[in-house]
Amino acid sequence: MISKKDKLIEEAQRLALRGQLDKAIKLYLQVVSQDPSALNQRQKLAELLIKAGRVDDARAEYEAIGKHYSSHGFYLKAIAVYKKLQMLFPADIAITLRLAELNEKNGLLANALAEYKLVHDHYEKISDTDNALKILDKMQRADMQNVGIKLKLAEAYFHAGKISESYAVFGRLAALLQERRDVAAFQKIATRIQQLFPEKTDFTFEVLSEQVSGGNAASAVNNIRTLLKSNPRDRRLWILIVEAYRKVELPELVLNSCRHFLRFFPDDVTARMWMIECMVAGKDIQGALSLLDQYEQSLLDNSAAELMGAYRALEKLDPINLRILEGYRRACEVVGNREGIVELTHKIQSLQSVKGQQTTELLRHEEVQNIQQESVDSPPPIQILPEEETVTQFDFLPEIDIQQPESDLSFSESLGILNDPEDEIEIVIEIDEEADSDAIAKEGESGEAVEDAWLDSVGEVFDAIATTPRSVRFGSDLDTSDAQSHYDLGVAFKEMGLYDEAINEFRQAAGAADRKIECLVFQGACLRDKGDLATSESLLRSLLKPGLAVDDSCLIKYELALTCERAAKTEEAALLLAEIETARPGFRDARSRISEPGAEVSLDFSDEELQGFDLT
Repeated sequence: MISKKDKLIEEAQRLALRGQLDKAIKLYLQVVSQDPSALNQRQKLAELLIKAGRVDDARAEYEAIGKHYSSHGFYLKAIAVYKKLQMLFPADIAITLRLAELNEKNGLLANALAEYKLVHDHYEKISDTDNALKILDKMQRADMQNVGIKLKLAEAYFHAGKISESYAVFGRLAALLQERRDVAAFQKIATRIQQLFPEKTDFTFEVLSEQVSGGNAASAVNNIRTLLKSNPRDRRLWILIVEAYRKVELPELVLNSCRHFLRFFPDDVTARMWMIECMVAGKDIQGALSLLDQYEQSLLDNSAAELMGAYRALEKLDPINLRILEGYRRACEVVGNREGIVELTHKIQSLQSVKGQQTTELLRHEEVQNIQQESVDSPPPIQILPEEETVTQFDFLPEIDIQQPESDLSFSESLGILNDPEDEIEIVIEIDEEADSDAIAKEGESGEAVEDAWLDSVGEVFDAIATTPRSVRFGSDLDTSDAQSHYDLGVAFKEMGLYDEAINEFRQAAGAADRKIECLVFQGACLRDKGDLATSESLLRSLLKPGLAVDDSCLIKYELALTCERAAKTEEAALLLAEIETARPGFRDARSRISEPGAEVSLDFSDEELQGFDLT
């Protein structure tokens, strides 16, 4: 028995086909009122409202659909709905912002950046600086590796008077270029920073410090080394390079760097402590004690807690060494470790009461032998460079070559946002290299040309972000998940009648080999549905090559048959459908189409077309 809802839907479809839109709309409103979750019927209602010129009413229906999809995690379907809304209301920036956020949530970064840029350009056009900056910040957070966006944000902050924020972003940008080992770009950024922040004389040092503290010491070592060679009396550089070597776990270089460090700064407690820690880590007990004989008093005065830690480690290596125990106790006394003092005093007294040097030596021998047996695989003691080595040779600072993937991308490619493959744009950050230092120094007075040239180049980099989401080009190494997302979004766009957008998504998804034929076929279907029958037919015919898999061949022939039907080539359409039925009986609705050639195309979606757009 047919339900009341089904009767209403059937009658609404009949009225819509007759062109009685107002009556059909009333019936669909009743259906939606009875069942608000009937998204397919709500979508048909929205389409009819548009045809009837009731665009605002259609918006309400589309928004209800979009919110339902996004709240249930169906972001691709929500994107398709909001894209439809964007086409209906292009001036409503809130819709575009929602589209950007949905694309970002679904991992479609290029699409998200394209939508964010539309929002940014809108705010910039109406001089809403605060909101423009917020969108730029969203963009750089979405793509932390994007050089162009960071550059635009840094400049925008500066011109908005947010000096500290600008400097911070410039610093992160420089660190990113440093990690990529893009020396030329790094130097240009450094020059720009000198122009904007003449008081920041330590910019390069700050960038390198941030790299070391941020876990990228390997990328920073060689540049610190270069700075140190030119200014060996800068204590900060010595500390930084030792910290870098410590991070990359090169104890020999730590030790020898500290030794040279002390030649320039002989009383530096930090370097002394680092040397002792290196000896302890290398299990060189005698070497550590030798240094302690020289430096213990200064360390007790300035670094007693660290010294206590070093003695504790030595005590584990040689538990009955009176020299170690007594030094350990002295450190505990300075720190105020009463429990340690009592324990060590008792242990020292016990050892001193043992009669006979031979007994003591025997005990020591047995303990040391046990420890050595436990650490058979421990590295040999670290050797200090001979005293006669000269500081100026800097032999302790070898070039560090820690392999990292290097990018050969241009700045436009590093944006991750390109137009169609045939529309490549070469982006280069330009600074007037012919301008001499005097011209740069006088920028505030007569350097408008330098300023304009720089900002023009910044604009070029940022404007490489397409304002329509056709911006990702995939190669043979396309991530499968990305291909699936673009494919699914293409299907969703196609179902919403957004054929240009669907074609773009299918193009991107076609970069994955296992999706290529299907994506090309669907592009042909979109061309047909948007009315370009000749191009659709040409594309689909070009795909019919010998050696195709049966399913691929049937898919191509099926879509080609539909195109032929639309072009009134009924005989060829029937022949194609018959070939499909022979090769793969039951393929889609080929059999019914053979029996009913040239059937009218309904306004409503077929069950197959609506598959995947349902929540159920």
